[in-house]
Amino acid sequence: MPARCGGRKIFLEVCMKRIAVLLLLVCLAAGSAFAGGQGESASDAGKGSEVIKMTMASSQPPEGGYMGDMAFKFKEYLKEESNGRIELTVHHSGALSSNERELLEMAQAGSVDFSMGATTYVLGWAPSFKIFDLPYLFDSVDHFDRVVFGEVGDVLEAECADDGVILLGQIIPGFRSIFTAKKEVRSYSDLQGLKIRSMESPVYIEMFKRLGMLPTPMPSSELYTALQTGVVDAGENDPASVVSWGWIDVIKYYMLDKHTLSSNVLVMNKAKFDSFDPELQDAILRASERAIRYQFEYIQGAWEDSMQKIRDKGITVVELSESELDKFRASVAPIVDKYEKEIGKNLVQMVKDAR
Repeated sequence: MPARCGGRKIFLEVCMKRIAVLLLLVCLAAGSAFAGGQGESASDAGKGSEVIKMTMASSQPPEGGYMGDMAFKFKEYLKEESNGRIELTVHHSGALSSNERELLEMAQAGSVDFSMGATTYVLGWAPSFKIFDLPYLFDSVDHFDRVVFGEVGDVLEAECADDGVILLGQIIPGFRSIFTAKKEVRSYSDLQGLKIRSMESPVYIEMFKRLGMLPTPMPSSELYTALQTGVVDAGENDPASVVSWGWIDVIKYYMLDKHTLSSNVLVMNKAKFDSFDPELQDAILRASERAIRYQFEYIQGAWEDSMQKIRDKGITVVELSESELDKFRASVAPIVDKYEKEIGKNLVQMVKDAR
């Protein structure tokens, strides 16, 4: 009987938390609509000198990691570029949800005005973003820039617009590599049979299976405890995230296989954007461009700083030879062939041609 009562208590607590989040989202949506001008039509919003209150959702902490304090820089730039007309409230650290898929869908639905999250979590309504999950497709940061600011970027923007969001920019965290809590990993063969935390991406899940690993999808917020308790043996991410999430306290090996160059997006609800006058739209675009530029400059320094912190912690950093990396590339090569049929062979070829 006590166990049953305890389970009921936990169930009620979970329900109350979910209800609280739903009520907060309703209030945010209502407040955003009210701030656009009581009694005004959507087409009148943003026209005039009234202060427009807007909201942003992020799973990231207010500073550190690969974002730095980008969300708050964006808030600052919005105020400057709009001459004080836009006042942004940032709900950071997963205050609305730690699930980035849910955060991005909030912006799509209009529950919040802006949100940030990994491209993996927009695949439901923008499948072309799978190009950022494909292993060993990107060679460098310069290659990434040529892709997102070229024809491929135009395709991605159009796909987002068709599904109700404005793609304001793409954020680059860095190359993702595999780390382990206990098992020594120095080669492809060392990965066989290891349980690894994976994003909820069919591409990532298949990639780890082809590497001989056992993928376990879970949020990043659960990985620290999962590594501590042995639920998983390994994880993978960029250096800045390894530091900011605190995983450096529970890992021993960081093998730089650099399987993907991950990308995040900054998006805005399209209906809200379209409701503003051209002057305010331009202000939002300028502010987002400045914020993306800030993040890029920040992360360049954070990469080196994070790698130094990882080494200072006593973690063994493993650099792989080209011949060893060829084993990784060969094992996952069929994934690119498989998904280019879904994404579009032309789009994948455009990425390759930008090298």
